[in-house]
Amino acid sequence: MSQLVLAKLLPDSAGLDQGGELHIADRNIRELVEEYGTPLYIFDRATIVHACRGYLKALSEHYRASGVRVIYAAKAYLAPHIARLVEEQGMGLDVVSGGELLVAQRAGFPMERVSFHGNNKSESELRLALRLGVGRIVLDNWSELELLTRLACEEREGQRPRVLLRIAPDVETDTHRYLQTGHAAAKFGFPLGSGEARAAAARIIDQGVLELVGLHAHSGTMLRETRPYEECLERLLAFADGLYDDCGWWPKEISPGGGWAIGVPGQEEVPGVAVLAGALQAGMERGMGRYGQGRPVPELIIEPGRSIIARAGVAVYRVGARKVTPGGVTYVFVDGGMADNIRPALYGARYSALAVERPLAASEERVCVAGRYCESGDMLIEEAELPRMREGELLLLPLAGAYCLPMASNYNLVPRPAVILVDEQCVQVMERRETYEDLLTRYGEL
Repeated sequence: MSQLVLAKLLPDSAGLDQGGELHIADRNIRELVEEYGTPLYIFDRATIVHACRGYLKALSEHYRASGVRVIYAAKAYLAPHIARLVEEQGMGLDVVSGGELLVAQRAGFPMERVSFHGNNKSESELRLALRLGVGRIVLDNWSELELLTRLACEEREGQRPRVLLRIAPDVETDTHRYLQTGHAAAKFGFPLGSGEARAAAARIIDQGVLELVGLHAHSGTMLRETRPYEECLERLLAFADGLYDDCGWWPKEISPGGGWAIGVPGQEEVPGVAVLAGALQAGMERGMGRYGQGRPVPELIIEPGRSIIARAGVAVYRVGARKVTPGGVTYVFVDGGMADNIRPALYGARYSALAVERPLAASEERVCVAGRYCESGDMLIEEAELPRMREGELLLLPLAGAYCLPMASNYNLVPRPAVILVDEQCVQVMERRETYEDLLTRYGEL
């Protein structure tokens, strides 16, 4: 694999040392493994900072229609160190559970910059959000609207919780069906065409218990074209126009979600964030020109997750056994797999792999990189071109920073891996490696 290709896949501070081995932030990966073991997830601080600043810069230069806020979608990956790093860049935080909310609190994240999403928030989670003073709660369905209204009546002290109404805008996207979130049959949001969204908004406005500050939609993830964002904005503004005629209400904020793609091996290049920012400008201008003339332009909220964190993280595994089958498949087994990265099994995510000690070595064989778990579907890469990997060598998967660890499990009762954050100054343990003792503490006495 060429150094040019490596530069596109690996974190910003990654490179080759004098011995030809991979390093991140001037830290030899093999030496990191000697200290922290495998599987090991390594995140590069510089890449996260550059990605955050890239969004802020692109929007400041190419989006001028209104104020804008960038909110990191924490479900891509969250730890206290990540929350603090995002906060330092001036961004907000989008959480989807009480656990993520508590991580934000532990990191000292300003609660007024937190937005609480989710399609089935529990009563205890909503009470926690109200107690902590979360800035926005995104209402997803009728049950949640009624529950939050009741809780606000019980707990408020002259304060109205600020909410966004999530709408299913029925925008088509060219992505895996598990990554489509805005179509008419989606599990998320009030349907736009059935009249439910308008009825929900009217109820919030009429009751006056909650403060409806804006509208939210999300059409999907791994989006490579700007059309879904522009269509979302136009449909949300058209919806707001109807509400203005009926109720005199107009949104202060509007969000077409996040979901911008990252470059992956074997697929066409993803346009830069500047292209997305320009499209958001065009979409807002077009929508306001058609539906919002004479009214203030809502503040734009954009919610990147994967495109902030994915390239910052790599997964490092140790090669174990290998197996050549009569069917012509050669398996190279590693000491991780679907329990720390279920994405290939869940929706066909594609990865490449590099030999840590000799990343520029010529390919010698085509192998299937398979995990250690007792599932036939536990394959990280079905076809990888690699030098012949020997037992004990290290294999690195780039672009592993998003949606791997958040979906990690203890399948087969295997402890979850260690996670570290690196820069030139220090190595910080974001998640310590689980132990068998950690697993056994979940069980009661016999």
